[in-house]
Amino acid sequence: MKKPVVSLKMGLLTTIVICWLLPILIVMVLSGVLFGRSYRQNVLDEIDLSAHNALLQVQVQLEDAIDDSKDVSYDGVIRNAYRSYLNTHDRAALYRSTIDYLSLSFFREEQYKAVSIHYWDKDIDVNSYYLSSGISGYELLNQCRENVPEILKAMQNADTKILFLTPGGQLCMVRNLLDSSFVPYASVVMMLDPEYFFRPLTAINRIDEMQLYVDDAVLVIDGDTVTVSASAGEEWERTYEIEADGHRLFAEAKIEKYNVWDENPWLLWAVLSVALLVLPLLLVMISLFYRHITRPMEVLAEANTKVESGQRGYAIEQCAPNAEFDKLYRHFNSMSEELQGQFERSYLEQQATQRAQIKALQSQINPHFLNNTLEIINWEARLAQNERISTMIEALSTMLGAALDRDGRNQIALQEELGYIEAYLYIINERLGGKLNVRQDIAPGMEATLIPRLILQPIVENAVEHDIVVRRGGNLVLRAFEKDELIVLEVEHDGTMTESDRANIEKLLSEEDTGKGQLGLRNVHKRLKLLYGDKGTLTIDGDCPGLILARISFPKN
Repeated sequence: MKKPVVSLKMGLLTTIVICWLLPILIVMVLSGVLFGRSYRQNVLDEIDLSAHNALLQVQVQLEDAIDDSKDVSYDGVIRNAYRSYLNTHDRAALYRSTIDYLSLSFFREEQYKAVSIHYWDKDIDVNSYYLSSGISGYELLNQCRENVPEILKAMQNADTKILFLTPGGQLCMVRNLLDSSFVPYASVVMMLDPEYFFRPLTAINRIDEMQLYVDDAVLVIDGDTVTVSASAGEEWERTYEIEADGHRLFAEAKIEKYNVWDENPWLLWAVLSVALLVLPLLLVMISLFYRHITRPMEVLAEANTKVESGQRGYAIEQCAPNAEFDKLYRHFNSMSEELQGQFERSYLEQQATQRAQIKALQSQINPHFLNNTLEIINWEARLAQNERISTMIEALSTMLGAALDRDGRNQIALQEELGYIEAYLYIINERLGGKLNVRQDIAPGMEATLIPRLILQPIVENAVEHDIVVRRGGNLVLRAFEKDELIVLEVEHDGTMTESDRANIEKLLSEEDTGKGQLGLRNVHKRLKLLYGDKGTLTIDGDCPGLILARISFPKN
């Protein structure tokens, strides 16, 4: 396989790109990649440090809340009130003692939305609530009451453990209160304010969204908003973990998208400065390359185009910028001058040959046909003098005029072509003793249509010589019409087409030129292809029994 040739221009440009621009580009890209990675790592380190510090603050606040719940269990106030109730069964006193304790213990504690104590004894039916100021008490109170069954059910087996629960979409820290026998008698429920406890996490820069696990409770931190989530999401980019008094704090975070160029404007200026330093050198190289290589090559290409377009002997008059192209210019001018001389000699020889061929063609008239015609004329002249002799001579004159083509026209009207055919068929009909029946079916207005000269007569002659003469007579129909923007000419005559005939015709109309066979059909086929390409067609078929149809089609002018 021949290796493709690379132009000098492309070769030099490739060399410049590979040996000069490409290394600079690689260095800049690698620098950008390394800087980007370093910058991203610094950003991640900053985020990790901020997240760790924020979790430490959350740890301290949660441990304070856990200590508050322990105080309720260990200071003995609620336990003593419960013991007094067991002796007196005074529920009102138990309620007053409980609510007074909650008010004194959690006065102005904004980190809790509500604090409530729920006794496990169903006969007590005393539940005390302390609501933080500034919160819609009625709605929150109803929500706390609705969540009581779910909370107490979760605390059945909790013993002294602190559980973080999320009933009704609220984050609650729940602890059981035990009597002296270590038997739970009540549960303290502290509804935490997520935005207070986890405010340090909302202040972390570059965090798009964070998901926080407090034991099994799940919270989503989005901007300044902290909400309770029903379930954990998919795995995120960064993870952080810490413990608060034995409770697991686990955070997952998504990092905000950032653009190194926007956050570091100086980097863009640095890249532009390097580009400005490289650009003048590149322009100088391009200018020298254009002057010493590209422009001289264009001059040679333009000169070659002019010679190809017919300007034989064209000479390059411009001065070459270097010795190499000066030598090429001189060689081109010498070659162009020699080519002009060879062309002139070849043209003169071709003209002489064409004139000889024309004379030979004009003298090549079918001897067999002329002999038969002259014999008929001679026979008629001997037997009887009548107008038939004159008519046959006129027909012969018409045919000779068509064959010699003295006016050199490439296209003639359909009516003129039919005149040649009528003259030919008149002689043939006389030869067959009037046994040839000819019918014309020409569409109205087709007589003036221009068609290639002598495109139809060879088809008629082929039908006559190969079938009608052999049969000593028959029918022949000429048709002309338009169909789908094409001119269609048909010659239909009596005859039978064998498989051998089909094979010969297919071979005759193929692209392969064997130089043998029916020259008239092959010439018509070639002329159609030369004039109209694939739109010019010649077909011959014998699908209808006893008839052979030849069809010519080509586009309208």
